[in-house]
Amino acid sequence: MPRKPSGYHVHPPNAHRTDPSAWSGGRPGVPPSRTGSGYPPRQAGPRIPAERGRRRREAVRRRRRQRHLVAVLLVGSALLIGADLIRRGVSIGAAAPVVTASSPAASASTAPEESVSPSPSVSPSPEPVLALAGDYPRSGPGTWVYATTEGSVLGQAGNVRRFRVAVETGVPEDVAGFAATVDQVLGDPRGWTAGGTLRLQRVPQNATAEFTIYLATPQTAYQMCRQAGLDIRSGGVPFTSCRTYGRVIINLSRWRESVPDYVNGGVPLEIYRQYVINHEVGHQLGFGHEACPGAGKPAPVMQTQTLGLKGCTAYPWPYLDGQRYRGPRA
Repeated sequence: MPRKPSGYHVHPPNAHRTDPSAWSGGRPGVPPSRTGSGYPPRQAGPRIPAERGRRRREAVRRRRRQRHLVAVLLVGSALLIGADLIRRGVSIGAAAPVVTASSPAASASTAPEESVSPSPSVSPSPEPVLALAGDYPRSGPGTWVYATTEGSVLGQAGNVRRFRVAVETGVPEDVAGFAATVDQVLGDPRGWTAGGTLRLQRVPQNATAEFTIYLATPQTAYQMCRQAGLDIRSGGVPFTSCRTYGRVIINLSRWRESVPDYVNGGVPLEIYRQYVINHEVGHQLGFGHEACPGAGKPAPVMQTQTLGLKGCTAYPWPYLDGQRYRGPRA
């Protein structure tokens, strides 16, 4: 029988299935190596000392914390930048302008410029009306157009004293507008009802009333005042207003033109109208004339301000700072 070449190791049939000890290394269940002869055992890797492993784990955790902190800082910075852009009115999605080194703006801030809206033009306040322009009749027929409505009771306490309002026919003043002005003046908290001793109310023509407030042409006003012995002329021209028995008569010339001291002092026509209503109604309520109490002081409402302020300043109300304001008896 020929001899088998030396260097060969023959396994018994099915030895690797039935006799694990026949494997090189004798480790059951370990797959054989295909290199070399037999089945050498698998070599284990080097062991890492416990202290070195702990340090490595801590380093990994430290890097994770650093990455997390960097992410938080980046998000916070983005939010702050976005809020600043919104405050400046800049769209976050808009591209920032490109500034080159040669650009004059290179040394300036590259932040988007704020949009500056032009200030809205402010209309100047209108000049106060000192007198009305346009012509008007100096005399009239002596007939009247009455306010037809009933006004509110003006004041908080005291007896109610009722009055009517009328405008001479042909006068370029609306009777409803004149009545509204009278109501506003007599119902003002600085007016005659402020003392709490009387109230006032406007009523229609056919209602019972204590007196009537007339807006009359200068010649009609002169005739009505003359009947009561009052001469309202100045330089031969009917100039002032007056009060007679049950009649408060407002001169149309004064209602439209005011008086020199008011006009020259820049006092609006509206203030003079307040004065003349309060002055003449004051006579109806029983108050006489008063004088200027001193240079630069407010003129009392019962001063004849139509004929001059005499060093006082124009003031149209009977009450000042909640108190009845008076001057010396004239």
